[in-house]
Amino acid sequence: MTELYGETVFGADHDLEAMRLDALSRMFDPVMRARLVQFARPGMRCLDVGAGLGRISGWLAEVCSEVIAVDRDTRLLADLHKVFPTVRVAEADITEDLAIGTFDIVHSRLVLMHLRDRTEVFHRLADLVAPGGWLVLGEAVEAPVLISPQASPFRQLMEKHWLTLESSIGTDGQWGYRYPDLLPEAGFVDIGVEMYQAPITSTSAAGQFFQLGFHHLRDRILADGHVDRETFDEAMKAMREPGFSDLSMGLVTAWARKPT
Repeated sequence: MTELYGETVFGADHDLEAMRLDALSRMFDPVMRARLVQFARPGMRCLDVGAGLGRISGWLAEVCSEVIAVDRDTRLLADLHKVFPTVRVAEADITEDLAIGTFDIVHSRLVLMHLRDRTEVFHRLADLVAPGGWLVLGEAVEAPVLISPQASPFRQLMEKHWLTLESSIGTDGQWGYRYPDLLPEAGFVDIGVEMYQAPITSTSAAGQFFQLGFHHLRDRILADGHVDRETFDEAMKAMREPGFSDLSMGLVTAWARKPT
């Protein structure tokens, strides 16, 4: 059986999924907003693909004239219009053709890395950018730098959990590094790229995100044999210690303009 992100793994019906996505938003939204603020202008039409809880969609709506928040499962976006009435929520699958026109900003974060046909979807997103518009893509990559010793339980769990994501839903923890090549090949110009690693502590957004994510994946990770039960439990215990500190996965953000 082909498993998909948002269904058998990290489904919106999971009790803790909204909390995990809230932690992810607090972890990465400031970085993404700092980039999008350079491009967002009144009068623009924007598309937010894989909108999650709709935080970026809502922020764009405060600046731009039209925002469409797209997700394959919109249950967590049900109340977005109550806070941001100008945002239109659309339940759609980006792996299929979307007849929704073109946009001045097309944004996606932590979506393509989880798709097996990610290259095809990249080109589909590129086609949705209007001439003169911007494509802004963010992907998580396996932690470029970790502070914990190589043999520590936390480091083993952080490094090995990617194997479970890859074998279950096809996640590619290196995909974000391809954007500097893919964007010019697709005809984009004014290309930029940056990397950010959030701090993991017992109380930080990144710490909460990984504690919730590892908890969700626990049975799968143990069944795959990538770490044993003792290592997993010791890693989770370490992350709850007040003095714990390390770095999270990286966020590679790439942006580029389609020529007029």
